[in-house]
Amino acid sequence: MSDQKTIMKRAAWATIAIGIFFAASALPVLHPAVQLFLKIAHWPYHSLPSELSPPSPLLVAISGGLMTGMGGMLWALGHYVSPISEEATRRVTLVAAWSWFCTDSIMSNLVGAPMNVAINALFLALMLFASKESNTAQAEHV
Repeated sequence: MSDQKTIMKRAAWATIAIGIFFAASALPVLHPAVQLFLKIAHWPYHSLPSELSPPSPLLVAISGGLMTGMGGMLWALGHYVSPISEEATRRVTLVAAWSWFCTDSIMSNLVGAPMNVAINALFLALMLFASKESNTAQAEHV
């Protein structure tokens, strides 16, 4: 298994796990976890309601589903596409990662959740690291 394939799969499983947790946190029993995330994301403002309003659980479920889908895409790229073309894998990952990061981060900042940009940066770093060309591919370019 190539380095890129292994890294892509690990990044994918981490993203899937966070996505599933985020989606599941829409359930009332996990609302404290959502509240903690929202407090961190809204730092330094911490201006959020004490209870999740009715649309919030749905939005959390959708966001978690999208995150899980992003992880699934990373896994599929690492498993199916990387053995055929590491360059195609890298390019698709970069387009998906940067379009998600820019949209999510700009809107998070605009709604008063600037710390979410830092949280997003962790996932972006994971995706960028996963999309990094393997040493073999780099050697071929020389």
